[in-house]
Amino acid sequence: MDDKKRLVMLLEYVGIRKNTFAKQLGYTNGSVFYQIETGRNGISSNFAKRISDAYPEINYEWILTGRGTMLVEPKEDPVDSVLLKRIELLERMSEGQDARLKLQSMRIEKLEALFDTKKKLMPQSF
Repeated sequence: MDDKKRLVMLLEYVGIRKNTFAKQLGYTNGSVFYQIETGRNGISSNFAKRISDAYPEINYEWILTGRGTMLVEPKEDPVDSVLLKRIELLERMSEGQDARLKLQSMRIEKLEALFDTKKKLMPQSF
């Protein structure tokens, strides 16, 4: 894909006019686009960097060469997946501890009730 086609696709993606886009990228006017459209200049690494800095979701390599996809594909961060698994494990462990605490509380209540019953039945010798 040539530079002009990529430029058209970029403008369609950002949804703004050339001059506005050029100013957003730090140029004084849209002449940089005109130079690329006429074939006088190609897309430079500086131009590609400005675009990818302003729009990090746009693939720098694609802007510069046309290889790959226009948008950067999100990568799953392996740290996040490890952390999520640990969190899930801790949540399950916490649920298990909660259940054990509830059982212990029920046993204590039963023992207290039994103790109170026996205490009432015992003769007062004092």
